[in-house]
Amino acid sequence: MLSVMLGCAESIAAPVPALVPLVRSISERLDTAEQVALSKWDSGKAVHDPKREAQVLTSVAAMAPALGVGAEDATRIFEDQIEANKEIQYALLNDWRRQGNAPATARKSLTGVIRPILDNLQTAILQDLQAASTARNDVDCHRQLAVAVGDVAQARSLDVLHRIALDRAVAHVCLSAAPASK
Repeated sequence: MLSVMLGCAESIAAPVPALVPLVRSISERLDTAEQVALSKWDSGKAVHDPKREAQVLTSVAAMAPALGVGAEDATRIFEDQIEANKEIQYALLNDWRRQGNAPATARKSLTGVIRPILDNLQTAILQDLQAASTARNDVDCHRQLAVAVGDVAQARSLDVLHRIALDRAVAHVCLSAAPASK
């Protein structure tokens, strides 16, 4: 009887695929894009901010080895996330230009609220990268990653723009070569 109950418990609580926590953290980082875009709208500043991007990448490269992730690997992954975040910002800004105004959404301070969120997510993503190192090296990583993105997109009810950006943000998560035909 106990073995039957244990078997049922195992089937109810399916294990979380190794890449899901990483993809979830990356998705949460992309959540900041709207507030960043609103800040750019209000200030008139450009989306492309090479100085800030360099600061983020320098910080990532410095932190990564202490968390068990190669500096170049981490930098490449954060470059992807920065590009994905900018894709969302460009799309939103252009939508607002077409409409003639940005939404009346409450603004959050870029330096006081958004950047600390990004800093916390940076640490979480680096930890998640290390935790997912086996899956990242798996020959089946690209399929597993696509499934994880789909699962996270569905669980978080992402719209098409954010799902596409999430696909872009995880472009270099897998360390194995992508199969040509799959």
